[in-house]
Amino acid sequence: MAKKPPIAPASEDAAEDQVAPSTCAAPGRFRGATLAGADFDDVDLRGARFHNVALTKAELDDVDLRGARLHNVALTKAELDDVDLRGARLHNATLAGASLDDISLAGARVDNADAAATRWSDVSLRRARFEESDLRGVEIVGCTIDGLTIDGVRIDRLLEEAKARSSASAAPEATGKAAVPGRKKPRRPAPVR
Repeated sequence: MAKKPPIAPASEDAAEDQVAPSTCAAPGRFRGATLAGADFDDVDLRGARFHNVALTKAELDDVDLRGARLHNVALTKAELDDVDLRGARLHNATLAGASLDDISLAGARVDNADAAATRWSDVSLRRARFEESDLRGVEIVGCTIDGLTIDGVRIDRLLEEAKARSSASAAPEATGKAAVPGRKKPRRPAPVR
């Protein structure tokens, strides 16, 4: 599958809230828009369609995007806080360097996305599906990941197994008397007189 080239970020001297004339052809439809640095606060965009939209360094706070479709969208270095993306589809989206806080991606489908170096805090990833996405350097803190599957692997189960192994191997160290099988305790040298 050929990847489309990422959307070029808007130049620094462009107006932050500039919107292309064809941006709002229909309510909830954004096409070919440059919304770099835009501020969406307390907005209902359920079922909205974003296609070829640059939202670089945008701030989305208390935005309802349930069932939305975001195709070829740049959210590079964007700030997403209290955003509902349940059941949304993100295809060929760039989230690199973005910050996601109090987000629901439950049941969302994310494919061909670049989420490298993002920070996710208090994000619900229940039944979320990620395919062909770059998740290098993602920091996940305090997130609900029940049913999160990446490349066919249930991440919540993998994490549980890793934690169980970690706590099992740490248990002997906690008592201070770690025994290594097949190894004798070293003898103390006799005091020199």
